[in-house]
Amino acid sequence: MINALRGIVYMNKVKSIFSRILIAVMVLTASLGLFSVKSYARNAVDLTKKGSLSVTYKFGDDMLFDGVQSHIYKIGSVTEIGEFALDPDYAGLTSISINSIKDQGQWKQVLDDVRPTAVLNHQPSYTAVSQNGKAVFAGVQLGLYLIETEDVIKDDCRYVFSSFLITVPQLGDDDEWIYDGAQYIAEATAKCEKFDINREVEFELHKRWNDSGNENVRPTSISVLIKRNGEEYKRVTLNSGNGWSYSWKDKPGYIWDFEETIEGNNPYTVSVNKNEDDDGLMVVYTMTNTYTNTTPPPPGPPGTPPGGPPNTPPGPPQFPDVLGAIRELPAVLGARRLPQTGQLWWPLPILLIVGIFFIVKGIRKNHKKA
Repeated sequence: MINALRGIVYMNKVKSIFSRILIAVMVLTASLGLFSVKSYARNAVDLTKKGSLSVTYKFGDDMLFDGVQSHIYKIGSVTEIGEFALDPDYAGLTSISINSIKDQGQWKQVLDDVRPTAVLNHQPSYTAVSQNGKAVFAGVQLGLYLIETEDVIKDDCRYVFSSFLITVPQLGDDDEWIYDGAQYIAEATAKCEKFDINREVEFELHKRWNDSGNENVRPTSISVLIKRNGEEYKRVTLNSGNGWSYSWKDKPGYIWDFEETIEGNNPYTVSVNKNEDDDGLMVVYTMTNTYTNTTPPPPGPPGTPPGGPPNTPPGPPQFPDVLGAIRELPAVLGARRLPQTGQLWWPLPILLIVGIFFIVKGIRKNHKKA
């Protein structure tokens, strides 16, 4: 009789425990479903729609500019899931992968890499003139854009608007693409700086050699053609006598390019980096010549494809604050809040398994005591 009662009590405990397990599984399953819905709830980008891009031009809080000539260049495209990629004319101009960008500095580098080609070799995709301090581009194709603005001369001062990148469409505070029912919306306020009309910027060009152990192949001098807005400005010779450097002064707002000439064999690849101080009075260009080893690398392990192991497919880009722009609204987007295609809910199944393990362990322990 006593054993029978113990058996009934034991079975009731087992039923109670398994009921709790079932409830826990149902709750966690519902949680997983909730996370899943949250991860993929954003509406897809409708590529058949157009966009409206507006750029505000002002200095300080209340000085709005009318008649500002604003040009935008389409340099990238967007997919239905909200991923952006450079268009073919620009994809080979930068070593930075759009889908792997993590910080503002990398976006600034992309801007510097693509801007000369866009401005000097292409016509603007769209042009607008500001009214009431705002230039509006209606019916634009969706994608990634470079914004270029002509300087404004007023009252013996030069107002310079920074170039920047912006995406159409943008994400709103609700983490959805901003859409007014007819078109996608994007907005930005251009960064403006005021200078004396006679102000000049000091420029420096430095040559850097990245050829440790191969200095014997380094030339004694190089010729560099300096180009301003695509036209020849000056040809200079750099060597150890002048510290492999050259300096000059000019008005702000020009695009500077450099073409290097080396006599004879040239086992170097050239890259150019730009740095400037906070007030824009000093701009330093560094041309780095990296020695290229022509000896083929040893073969990899069997089964390794040519060129090394395959790269991990890139994820969606993470856009920083709009380059050169000031947020007029809380969400001038393609910013950091670009779509995330998944949430970190992978620990939940593990916690579920661990929880079931301890529950079963408790059952066995109670059974032994019984």
